[in-house]
Amino acid sequence: MAGVLVFGDTVGGALAPASLEMAVAGAALAQALNEPLTGALIGDDLAAVAAEFNGGFATLHLIEGKHLRPYTARSAIAAAKAAIDAAAPSVVLFPHTLETREWVPRLAAMLDTGLVMDCTALNAEGSDLVVSKPVYGGGVTAQYVVRGNIRLVTVRTGVFEARAGAATGAVNKIAAVEPAAGRVTLIDEAKAAAASGVRLKDAKVIVSGGRGLGGPANWHYIEETAAAIGGAVGCSRPVADSGWVSSAHQVGLSGTSVKPDLYIAVGISGAVQHLAGISNSSTVVAINLDGDADMFTRANYGVVGDYKDVLPGFIERAKQLRG
Repeated sequence: MAGVLVFGDTVGGALAPASLEMAVAGAALAQALNEPLTGALIGDDLAAVAAEFNGGFATLHLIEGKHLRPYTARSAIAAAKAAIDAAAPSVVLFPHTLETREWVPRLAAMLDTGLVMDCTALNAEGSDLVVSKPVYGGGVTAQYVVRGNIRLVTVRTGVFEARAGAATGAVNKIAAVEPAAGRVTLIDEAKAAAASGVRLKDAKVIVSGGRGLGGPANWHYIEETAAAIGGAVGCSRPVADSGWVSSAHQVGLSGTSVKPDLYIAVGISGAVQHLAGISNSSTVVAINLDGDADMFTRANYGVVGDYKDVLPGFIERAKQLRG
């Protein structure tokens, strides 16, 4: 077996930005291992999505079937197995998503092979695959050598820069076989209400609030600041757990890992899980009454003071500059 197989992802029938991140990661790894690069997509009616998934693949495998949407773990495992059988790779990369967290470990067990999840770096040392990931709440970065004939890795989104590569060499369509009914039957699918505004994963500017705001009655300061500078709204885990806002806004290892150009943290103490989730931010600004808050250890700029004194003037000035 030889080659790096990269699985893309779709959201609402469109190619997810993480797919091109996976392609970039896979291309670099394939070059380091001196092995070919192939791609794969799972879903229904993939022609339009496949045209966007340009990663310089020698072959792009399309595993299509009506039963693949809506998602079930059994169907995803069967489809991925079909792609792996066709590509015969030595390494398989997946974006680290809510879905892959469920079914990729089961796929690894089926293949009786090694898996490391939520990786932030991929390296080749000779023929060995060495990956890195945060552990202990993001306080430590660990390295692992992935073993097995087919080594599986899920990659954290937002780590690699998404960009289109060369056009695909060939397209191989695989008709996915629907697996036998399991012990779980999908009866219905209900979509949670989407968070308003820019998605955290895609946002270049994020304004996040923490418990230091004092309560949900003060949350409008965060929303008004984000609106004034065209940013997305984020929050710390305690805020989401307390129900001030939807968990869709949560930033951190247990929420969304982000990579904005500007991250403004208001009243956030800076737990290691939160700091790990913003580690790829270009510029971090912290506003907090506590000058010893851990958030200041990551901040490029900091204000020790009451956000109620700081934000109104900032909002007004931002509105003036935007005309």
